[in-house]
Amino acid sequence: MSAIRWARELEPALVFHVLSHLELGRDAASIFDETLPERAWVEGLREAYATAAGRLQLHAVGLRFREGIEGLRSEPPPGLRDPAGRRVLAELIDAMASERAAFEAAWIASTATAEARRAEVVARIATPLDVLRRALWEQHGEPPPLTVLDCPALGLAGRAANDLHGRIVAVSLAAPIDHLLCQILHEEIHPVTDPVIRETMPSATQDTRAGTAGHALHAALEHAAIEVGEALIAARASDWTGAYARWRGRFG
Repeated sequence: MSAIRWARELEPALVFHVLSHLELGRDAASIFDETLPERAWVEGLREAYATAAGRLQLHAVGLRFREGIEGLRSEPPPGLRDPAGRRVLAELIDAMASERAAFEAAWIASTATAEARRAEVVARIATPLDVLRRALWEQHGEPPPLTVLDCPALGLAGRAANDLHGRIVAVSLAAPIDHLLCQILHEEIHPVTDPVIRETMPSATQDTRAGTAGHALHAALEHAAIEVGEALIAARASDWTGAYARWRGRFG
């Protein structure tokens, strides 16, 4: 098997918990949870998020800087170094500080349940995921090491990033197991298909908000990854074709 690590880390989970408080409207990046109570910090973060050109980078900082993002306040990553980027990053860090104590207590209390669920997920999908990742990368050698992080606030969504050690994909392991295989695979396909699509639209800037000029690029990136995923499943893991069809149905 290729290297796949399944982990549960508080810092990235807390980032997505905070972001799940934001009502973003028709935005593919939204992970809004309407059951959450309104917090005093929400409005400031929502306003800063709306005006920051690099707002999508917030969805990666918890993955790329898992030892803690407080230090990014003085040294923001690329995409968040302009005044609007610094403001939204500071609002996120402040919101995390407000939520940390209660979130950490709940996180610790749920450890046994989360570990049991992780064992169930790994038993079901680790092998087919490995087969599919190898097929995806077979023209380039071994697939890069992958860390799968359990971040409950993501619901049915997924997020991914690169770090110095390889790939990081965040999902909620509470999601249906069939969904998880498809979502993790989808996140792993993007690094292969995205550069190809971006070459065909070199002047476009990606925007996940429906109706914006950059949404066409976002839609093209998603469509390519979805199509490749369907082909991979059909060729290398045909038992999962029904699961993939159900997963794909979410996109219309």
